[in-house]
This record gives sequence, C-alpha cells and structure tokens, in this order.
Amino acid sequence: MTQDKDDPVWNAAWAWVQREYDRDAFDDAARDEMAAWLAADAVHRRAYDKAARLWLLAGVVPPVNDIGSDALPQDTEGEPPPGER
Repeated sequence: MTQDKDDPVWNAAWAWVQREYDRDAFDDAARDEMAAWLAADAVHRRAYDKAARLWLLAGVVPPVNDIGSDALPQDTEGEPPPGER
C-alpha cells in the first residue's frame, strides 16, 4: 500500500484523515469541506479510503521499538559486540 509522496490526491487524502482524527480542529465546516472534496471525484474517495485503512492499520500494529525496549542493551557506539571483545 505504498503511495507516491508527490501525488497531490494522496497527500490531500492523507491530510484529511489526519485532520479528521484531530477532534478539536475537525468541526462541521471541516466535515462539509471534506465531504465536498470526496464528492468532487471518485479518485478522491478511493485515495481517502486507502489512507483511512493505512491510518487504522498503523494504530493496530505496535511500533517495533516499543516491544521489549527495556530488555535491549544500550547503544554503545564504537564498542564491538559482546562476543567480539
């Protein structure tokens, strides 16, 4: 589900998804503006649906760096790995 960063439709869809989840800033006027953007072109709706799925998937998959991070050895820059000392 990769997207071209230079695709203005994808960028707009991604921005709408982010704005929609900012409950404080996403008021009725923003909702009306987004609805108009979605209705303007079927490509907008498809891009928005992909962006919304990506947003939801990102929330379901835990970041790798959060899993067991307290058990990982601290970065010791410049030192060889323990087995090679």
